[in-house]
Amino acid sequence: MDWQSAATAAGRIAGAVTQDAPRSVRAAEALEELRALVPFVGASIAAWDETTSSHAVVADSGYRDAQLAHLNGEAYLQDPTWHVTVSRRAPVPWRDMPFRPDESWIIRESLRPSGYREGMTAPFFRGDGSYAGMLTLNTDSATHPHAAAVEMLGLLSARMAEMVSGPVPPTGDGDAPEPGGLRIAVSASGVCTPLGGEPTPQELLAALRREVARGSTGFLVWERGERAPWHVRLPARGARPTTVATTVATAVRGPVPGSLSRRELEVLAGLTEGLSNQEIAEALHASRRTVSTHVEHILTKLGARSRTEAATRAVRDGLLLSA
Repeated sequence: MDWQSAATAAGRIAGAVTQDAPRSVRAAEALEELRALVPFVGASIAAWDETTSSHAVVADSGYRDAQLAHLNGEAYLQDPTWHVTVSRRAPVPWRDMPFRPDESWIIRESLRPSGYREGMTAPFFRGDGSYAGMLTLNTDSATHPHAAAVEMLGLLSARMAEMVSGPVPPTGDGDAPEPGGLRIAVSASGVCTPLGGEPTPQELLAALRREVARGSTGFLVWERGERAPWHVRLPARGARPTTVATTVATAVRGPVPGSLSRRELEVLAGLTEGLSNQEIAEALHASRRTVSTHVEHILTKLGARSRTEAATRAVRDGLLLSA
């Protein structure tokens, strides 16, 4: 499975998870959408009950009662596959476990005798880092789940956590958007795929591809005719996962600090490039005097004492208008 197909399937799972429906309905529909990502034979979604320190099955498909009990009972909490998955805080297929699959009682005594050749547990963690539940799945093919599918299920962790336990607390790290915001998965090659069911403007996706290539971590996208721009954020390069080729951008539409106009943002972009007023004027097809006036307004609105200070704040606060 290629990355684009996996991201598209993950988007449909996210749509099922976030729909307005009872938890059990959302979980069951998420499992149905999961088949396009991983052709499983058995799968279940469980919520973690902190009062009893145990899992409660929310939805399942394909497992026999005994297997379901093993995977969601006390035995699994003692199994090495569980400890590896939770310690890594990411989905881990059997093939990537740091031990032979037969060293796991669950795999050796319950799953392999039933014909399963591969399997995986995907843990769900809330925005505050607390554990919320898990997805377990098994296939009759040694090649599934593919690496792209494993990656996508990792990206869906917070959404799945919200489904099984309630809203995800805001973290401030750019992973969970504010109300009305968007989450967009971005591959290393620049493929951008919305992770939710919300419509995403093509102009926003095009700008995101450009800015990722430039190494940007924050910028603005202001569509023609709109009153306010999108504020887009990406994890800093040093904070991005090094074991996967994907990061997640968030985009929220809102006002600009200092109420800077679109034209003033265009001038501010020139300041960040170290251009003179004359050079900015030529680039924007404006007069030097007009640009000088815009610069004065920018300094006043941002409370900056110099062009350099204004440019520094623009980079720091993501005030660069993508063009």
